[in-house]
Amino acid sequence: MVMTKLPVEWRQFFAVLVLVFNLAACGGDSSSPTGPSRTGAQAALQSLTVAGSSPGGVVLHRDETATGTVTLSGGAPAGGAVVALTVEGAESRAVIVPATVTIPAGSSSATFPVTLTSSGVSAPTEVRLNAVYRDVRQSFVIRLEPLR
Repeated sequence: MVMTKLPVEWRQFFAVLVLVFNLAACGGDSSSPTGPSRTGAQAALQSLTVAGSSPGGVVLHRDETATGTVTLSGGAPAGGAVVALTVEGAESRAVIVPATVTIPAGSSSATFPVTLTSSGVSAPTEVRLNAVYRDVRQSFVIRLEPLR
């Protein structure tokens, strides 16, 4: 059957039918603003947490290390999910974190060290640890204190 000999209405009908078939074959959804997705829903950055040795919140003193965890809303894609880490605040240079942490493919979380340098801080202060993945940002406040 040659589509050029069909009335315009039938050609439009068949064009829509082909589009719907292709979307279904790709696992997509015609309501999706970005079109079909061959990999399914993409995981987003769900949380950033830090666990330290101090009760009642995370407080770091000189040479102490806590454990940070980034968590996605689902499994990381093939090749893993690379989450960028930064520290903000007046004493941000006193806190050491890796520039990035990679969540392995299929996993939903990864851990990393959060260390206060050996020089520490001279007065109590706070810094903000940030994690960014696919334009989603999560933050966590860490309290820094000098040795007593």
